[in-house]
Amino acid sequence: MKKVLIFLSLAIGSSVIYAQETDDVYINTQFLPSADVGSFVKMEAGISVPLLNTSKDKLSIGGYFQNNSLNFEDKNVPFETDDIETFNAFGLKFNYQRSLSNNWAINFMGGSQISSNFDESEIKSDDIFFNALVTVDKFNEENNTQWTLGATYDIKYGLYFPIPIVTYAKRISDAWAYKLGVPDSRVKWTLSDHHNFEGFATLTGFTGNINDEIEIYKEDYEGTLRQTTVLLGLGYNYTFWDNFKATVNGGYSVYNHMQVQDYDHDEIYDFDISNSLYISAGIKYTFDNKTNIKSVY
Repeated sequence: MKKVLIFLSLAIGSSVIYAQETDDVYINTQFLPSADVGSFVKMEAGISVPLLNTSKDKLSIGGYFQNNSLNFEDKNVPFETDDIETFNAFGLKFNYQRSLSNNWAINFMGGSQISSNFDESEIKSDDIFFNALVTVDKFNEENNTQWTLGATYDIKYGLYFPIPIVTYAKRISDAWAYKLGVPDSRVKWTLSDHHNFEGFATLTGFTGNINDEIEIYKEDYEGTLRQTTVLLGLGYNYTFWDNFKATVNGGYSVYNHMQVQDYDHDEIYDFDISNSLYISAGIKYTFDNKTNIKSVY
């Protein structure tokens, strides 16, 4: 019965999406070193498949696996870090997009995940996280611009509260487009059908439950490990065989924040991570999108 309840909790709930979120099969790796504390490696693989794909509506369902490895090197951390060096996450998600009249569109996405260090073999209720998002898009055909407004609650940012989504995107020419806003801003230069470059400023992070007590300052605590990072960088995208894309990103983290927190979101220990270089690479296959939802970026 417990396994059934865990599966149902994964099959409902919510996660994050923007206008024209693609359905794809992907593998991605991120590397974020920190000279003061250690290094952080995130590996993720997932799939999102359209179940309904018409000119008005698109309904997709998908799943993913994520491995987060932390290699602590700071000898001044006042506790043993073995229990929080590896976190794994498994998630299911669904996405619904609908094209409305007068170039309006609405987007919903739902999903939840188990994210834990799995120090105990038993999955606990605190290992399960729910995420949510709603956005509304307005496309201006005359100016070739698009507004996206909404809000999201997603543990991938390492935050325990919802954040707004406000973006303004514009297509300047066939080669240039930009998107300004939160939690993601980008500018893209398209060199050809196969090559484009992107500059970006984006918010990312990680949340994982510590599913057994951890001793800090000679006291036992229960809680979560949360990391929030703001990245500035440059990316290169290579499109091949029509639906395949390979991506390489490099940049610098201008803000790093990682804490062990209790379940009331109070700080137990702050790792005081310094800013550092950032590298990521990935490849994905994208399914065709038949909806009439406009996108300028």
